[in-house]
Amino acid sequence: MILTQLKAYGAIAAALVLGGLLAVQTVRLHTAQLDAANTRAKNAQTLQHIADLTAKALHAVRAREAQWAATQERNARETATKIEAASADAASARRASDGLQKRINALVAAARRSSANPGTEPAIEATGDPIGVLADVLGRADQRAGVLAEYADKARIAGQSCERDYDALTNPPRPVAGSTH
Repeated sequence: MILTQLKAYGAIAAALVLGGLLAVQTVRLHTAQLDAANTRAKNAQTLQHIADLTAKALHAVRAREAQWAATQERNARETATKIEAASADAASARRASDGLQKRINALVAAARRSSANPGTEPAIEATGDPIGVLADVLGRADQRAGVLAEYADKARIAGQSCERDYDALTNPPRPVAGSTH
């Protein structure tokens, strides 16, 4: 009978130990579940923070792109205006040059008439006439100088436009009044 009682006490003690171990494991499981839930919540907060920062960065990039596009568009309009003005100046210079060339031709013709004996052929042909040759050379040089000047003006304007575009793309943006970045 004592043996039966000892066995019963042993069974009760074993049941209590198993119950205690079960309680400890339950607490550990509950703690692990809470830690996992906290980790998921922190991860969700981190992902939301990343999403917010990404949206802000995307907004800033799009604003900067819009600023670049507006700057380049304004620059293109200014460049077109300057090229039109340079072309108009070149056309005006060509008209003035044509007028001067006509005046030179008239003076050369007058000089030839005055140097020739009345009623006789000129002693020197027009192609060998030093005044005519000089007038022709100067006229051609003036024409070529006009063409080169027009090209140089357009190239200078285009180069300055390119520099402004580059500066707009590489210089940090100026803060806009009232904006917070």
